[in-house]
Amino acid sequence: MPMKRERYPSGWNDRARAAKEHAGWRCERCGTTHFEDGTRATVLTVHHPNRDPENPEARLQVLCARCHLQLEHAARLEEHGQLPLLFADG
Repeated sequence: MPMKRERYPSGWNDRARAAKEHAGWRCERCGTTHFEDGTRATVLTVHHPNRDPENPEARLQVLCARCHLQLEHAARLEEHGQLPLLFADG
C-alpha cells in the first residue's frame, strides 16, 4: 500500500527507525529478523494498528512487508463488511 506522506507528522522517519531499533529489527508478528542495511529479501515496515498516522503519539507495530500487507488487507475487508481469510501463520 503506498504511503501518503502528508498524513504523517514531522519526524516520522526518526520515529519509525526508533521503533525498528526497539523491536531489534525483527517483525513483531512473525519474528523474522531483518537487517538495518537491507540485506534481507524483505522490508521492515512500521504499522499503525489504530490506522491513525496523523497522530504523533500513535501506537506502532514493527512488521515485515508480508505481515503488514496481510493486516492491511484484512482491515480493508473488515471496513467493507467482509470477513478476512486468516492463514495458519497469521
